[in-house]
Amino acid sequence: MSQSIKGIVLVLVSALFFSVSGTLQALAPEGATPYVITEIRMLIGGLCLVFWCLLSKKMPKNWSKLPWKTLFICAFFLLVGQLCFFTGMLYLGVAAGAVISIGSAPIFAAIIGFVCFKKVPVFSWYIATALAITGIVCINGLNININRMALIGLLLMDGFTYACYITMSEKLTEELGADTAVMIILILIAIVLSPVLYFFPVAWTWSSLNGIAVSIGIGVLTAGCAFTFLTAGSRLISPTVASTLCLAEPMAATCWGIFLLHEEASALTLTGIGLILTSIVILVLGQSVSEKKGKTCESR
Repeated sequence: MSQSIKGIVLVLVSALFFSVSGTLQALAPEGATPYVITEIRMLIGGLCLVFWCLLSKKMPKNWSKLPWKTLFICAFFLLVGQLCFFTGMLYLGVAAGAVISIGSAPIFAAIIGFVCFKKVPVFSWYIATALAITGIVCINGLNININRMALIGLLLMDGFTYACYITMSEKLTEELGADTAVMIILILIAIVLSPVLYFFPVAWTWSSLNGIAVSIGIGVLTAGCAFTFLTAGSRLISPTVASTLCLAEPMAATCWGIFLLHEEASALTLTGIGLILTSIVILVLGQSVSEKKGKTCESR
């Protein structure tokens, strides 16, 4: 398996794990807030990765020489994005919230890549992104009004910070490895956000089996596993391609909403899912063709 295809697979797996975030929030017991959910997600995910790094002997040997500036920047982007994501998702719903936040990420990633690094996306990216954006508009059902604009703004901020995180994390994986970098970032966020545990209800996290299951799921699956796969995969492909592949998340989130939360499954929604699937196939094929052309040019 080529490195770029491996990267694509890792990012798609991360998107699958990320896609259950909104569903788990919707299934959380009464009293769960976006702030505590974010803290629990970062804390449990970070502790899981601490345990993993200890077992696999991937703990840093010299903490003073770590790229702390980049780590703090990534932690900042991730923290802001998480709070925006879960707040917007709480009021707009799983499907709409996911498609707006993640759907905007490829556009922001392309802008960041062009402005900061003068990188022009491959041609297949334009086709795939156009199809994916059309798909997320279909899933959202064109349901936009003045009262929703502030919440949509929060979700767009999540898309922007998501693209920034993907772009910045590429450097970290080269120096630390994906699991070690994500472990430190999640622990940093958990420490900064820890005061929310004193100001908002937290009993729901352990007072019922439902609360325990949601806490473990949102920490282990949507943080520990998802961010590690995303960070590892992003190192092997460009940030613009990675963020476009992340559009699989709102597609999957919509499916979870339909089958688990019994949200409406209209013809427009199903069309949107089909368009996003098509965009992912085009992106994978385009990336493979681009890689083969690169190897041909090198051989000459």
